Amino acid sequence: MSERLIDLHVHTRHSDGSCSPEETVQHARQLGLSALSITDHDSLSAIDEARQYAEGIEVITGVELSCHYQDADIHLLAYFIDPAYAPLADKVKFYQLERLKRGILIVEKLNELGIDLKIETVQRMAKDATLGRVHVADALLKEEYVHTFDEAFSRYLGYHAPAYVPKTHFDPAEAIELVHQAGGISVMAHPGSTRRDDAIAFMKGVGMDGLEVYHSKHTPAQVRHYKEIAARNSLLISGGSDWHGRNDPRSEMGNQRVPYGVLARMKDYIQARNK
Repeated sequence: MSERLIDLHVHTRHSDGSCSPEETVQHARQLGLSALSITDHDSLSAIDEARQYAEGIEVITGVELSCHYQDADIHLLAYFIDPAYAPLADKVKFYQLERLKRGILIVEKLNELGIDLKIETVQRMAKDATLGRVHVADALLKEEYVHTFDEAFSRYLGYHAPAYVPKTHFDPAEAIELVHQAGGISVMAHPGSTRRDDAIAFMKGVGMDGLEVYHSKHTPAQVRHYKEIAARNSLLISGGSDWHGRNDPRSEMGNQRVPYGVLARMKDYIQARNK
């Protein structure tokens, strides 16, 4: 019998991915995955649609939240949450509005740089998705102010670029508490990208449950490193591709070959916690 594999970090066009929830689930099925978690940024709206097409695949409720520790952005993956839990759902909506405000500020900065871009154009690119920098990049590309998606970030939207505007962040302790109240578990996303291992101890101290060990941007050495940190700190491990559906071979869905046992241990952890 072949090994059952999962992907617990994928995005749809409900945030900054390019595929619908249906297309995302279909792709997972084509790849032979047993389970996936849609972890859109500050959005829970893809879950119900995905589950309509999830025959033969477990769809784990998820969301990716942006937190801040000292001067570092910390992304928190929340799994098994009840999307109808009002305090968390209300906070997610609040941060969706903050993302729109951020988009307006980014467009204003671009206008100051001589780029005649309108927020309405960005919103058309985003459609009903939670608005993010990728939608500004798509608008810049559509209006031919840049030649490639990557150029939009390197010239205008990336960290330290002239039109960059920082996000409004969750307080980590508040985010983790809300996730727990909603019945879920919290996992620090792609710690190798953050490069702030000191944040792991802090996040564990305020209740974090796990660490994303397997990730498309982690080297084999980093996978070993974070696996050791997770074991030393009694943290769950998680993993996923961080797939966005943009035909990037570096982050193809399922590329981390995360075994189903990772998900099984999460389920056992929740069951033990709820006893």
